[in-house]
Amino acid sequence: MISLTKINAEKDRVVRGCKRCQGLGCGVCIGYCSFIDKMAEAEIPADYWFRSMNGFYGDRDFGETVVAYMDDLSKQLAEGLVYCFVGHRGTGKTMAACEILKKALCRSYTAHYTTMVDAVARLLAPESHQFRKIVRQSDFFVIDEVDQRFFPSQGSQELYGNQFENMIRTRAQNRLPTIMCTNSEDTDQIFGGEFQKSFESLKAQFIKVIRAGGKDARKGKEKL
Repeated sequence: MISLTKINAEKDRVVRGCKRCQGLGCGVCIGYCSFIDKMAEAEIPADYWFRSMNGFYGDRDFGETVVAYMDDLSKQLAEGLVYCFVGHRGTGKTMAACEILKKALCRSYTAHYTTMVDAVARLLAPESHQFRKIVRQSDFFVIDEVDQRFFPSQGSQELYGNQFENMIRTRAQNRLPTIMCTNSEDTDQIFGGEFQKSFESLKAQFIKVIRAGGKDARKGKEKL
C-alpha cells in the first residue's frame, strides 16, 4: 500500500481545496477522503486518483469502448471477460484501466491494481497466499505493464509466464473481469516457450484485445 504520509497529504489537499466548506471539512470533501482510502487500498497509483475520462483526447474508439464498459459494470461482472488494452506508451491504457477500477469502487465492487512484475514477485513470495486471495476475490482486477522488456533471460520469461498464466486462468475460469495493459503490439509474442501456446489458448477463449491508438500524449502538456 502507498505511503500513509502521501495519503494524508492528498486528503489534506482535498479538504483545503473544497469550495463548499472552504477547508473546514464537510460531507463532500470528507466523502472524497474516504474514497482516497479505498483507492490506496486497491493500490491504484496516486498519479491516477484525480484523473478522469471526461474530455479524453486520445483514440476516440478506445475512449468510447472504455466509457461503455464503465456504464454497465454489472454486465462486465456477469460476462467476466479479460480485456487486453494494447497500444504504444502514453495512449491512455493505464489511465483507462484505473478509471474503470475507480468506477467499480464507486459502485461498491472490490478492485485491485498491480503490475505484472509486482504480481509475479508476490506470487513467488513466502506469503503468496495473501495475494492469491486478492486475485481470487477482487471483482475487478488490472495487470499493468505486461511487456517483454521485463524478461532479461529465457528462464525469467518462462518463470513469469508460468505464474502469469495461472493468475489469468484463475480469473478467466471464474469469470472475473480482468484488464491487462501492454505496449506489445503482438500479444502472442509477449511470452515464449511452452507458455506461448497456453497464452494463445487463453486469448482464444477468454481474452478480448482492445487497441489504443494515437500518439504518446506524455510528450505534451497533459498526461494520460
